[in-house]
Amino acid sequence: MSREIIDRLNELLECERAGVEVAMRLATSDARGFTEGELKKFAEDEGWACGGLRKAILRFGGTPLERTGDFSVKVMALPTEGERVSLLARGQAWVVRRTDALLAKDLDPETRAFLVEMRDQHLENVEACHRRAEELQAPPSPPYRGLPFGHLMEAHDRLYYGAWRSPVATERDFQRAYRQVERYLAVLALEIDRSRGAEARESLKKAEDALARTDPDRATALILGLDNAVSYAHRSLNALLRQYRIPNHDPTAFGGFYDVAEVPFRESI
Repeated sequence: MSREIIDRLNELLECERAGVEVAMRLATSDARGFTEGELKKFAEDEGWACGGLRKAILRFGGTPLERTGDFSVKVMALPTEGERVSLLARGQAWVVRRTDALLAKDLDPETRAFLVEMRDQHLENVEACHRRAEELQAPPSPPYRGLPFGHLMEAHDRLYYGAWRSPVATERDFQRAYRQVERYLAVLALEIDRSRGAEARESLKKAEDALARTDPDRATALILGLDNAVSYAHRSLNALLRQYRIPNHDPTAFGGFYDVAEVPFRESI
């Protein structure tokens, strides 16, 4: 068990080291995608995580490896700020999923507390990346790119596979998801207003009502409310697609993308 934990911690360390490099390269780029303050936080979070992961590896009797992935090369090779920000979000989300898997293991209290804090920092950065990508009007990521209403499908699946549905989800995850659902329903409403689709509007109203009845300060109520809101939002999305003779969206078809079987900072992307 310790060997597996050490390997997973070293994998995270490799990713976090690559994250520091990304922040440094973006800081000197003419098209960095973030403000100076955002980049500073990003670099500080990644550097702090590197230090904590090294200590955790040593506590388990392992040796911290010195590998650094090529994630920064992949980020800087992208042609637009929006695409860079979207790929950064994917890398941060990968860390959250790997951290969730580690938190399900038998860990010492110090390592567990560190990983919980690291996870929350990365979720904050994922949220910042998504907001920035929306502001920059980033194109949908593969495999959504090129699909009609691909941006709505991708945004839905961020919610469907979101951290709030993890077994180790926290109250802050639910509150964060509440804000995400609010934003998603607003974007979906714009498309439905353009289409004037009655069926899509009816399901959207049910999603809005489900969210309105939810108390964002009560975690137990949030789970059910968020689930209902996302479910009705998906019905609304599919009604919109059918209106344009487009097949229904199936989030499980994109499950491999969100499970992220590949490591985003290596050659597999």
